[in-house]
Amino acid sequence: MLNQKKYYYLLELQFLGFRYHGWQKQPEVKTVQYMLDRTLITVLEHDRFKTLAASRTDSMVSANQHLCEIISDQKIKDLDQFLNLLNTNLPQDLRIISVKEVDDKFKVITDAKMKEYLYFFCHGKKAH
Repeated sequence: MLNQKKYYYLLELQFLGFRYHGWQKQPEVKTVQYMLDRTLITVLEHDRFKTLAASRTDSMVSANQHLCEIISDQKIKDLDQFLNLLNTNLPQDLRIISVKEVDDKFKVITDAKMKEYLYFFCHGKKAH
């Protein structure tokens, strides 16, 4: 992507994290970023992009609203079609809620106004 025009997109996604070892790609384990990137290669028909998330997650953590930025050297012409293709090709436990183009000044990691984390735990004995 050196010396080429870049295009920036913001994805809002949801996922059930039970099968994943967090957001960030790691060797030899399945992560949300790995599954998204693999699907993006299929949908975009190239691998000249980068994905960045607003934050990382731990293993088995689910997200109701997780933001991810795609930086690509190719413009996505039809965002509605792109959204549909992504969701058709992603596993059932990972969904893209929205996609929109942003400018190069937007930074998903530092431009977040708020990050909220909710933790739910079970305690006590299991009912038989």
